[in-house]
Amino acid sequence: MDYKIQKDVPIPKPVRGKPIKYDLPLEEMDVGDFIGVDLPKKKIDKEIKIIRNAITRFKSRRLDTQFKVVKLEDGVGIWRTE
Repeated sequence: MDYKIQKDVPIPKPVRGKPIKYDLPLEEMDVGDFIGVDLPKKKIDKEIKIIRNAITRFKSRRLDTQFKVVKLEDGVGIWRTE
């Protein structure tokens, strides 16, 4: 078997875990900002857990941030508090 040596071939980035369902612009939020996620009433309880997990992962990288996630009549509300 013959092998060919190549130069300057980039190493592919590893794919880690499941992709994030909600691509929330948390990085762009300032203290006091609000994001509303509209959802059908039947899905709010399930989706709020997914949203809270995404925010927890974000906060693990950005320790200087805090968010409040609240169940609303028409979906989920996210406020940046710190």
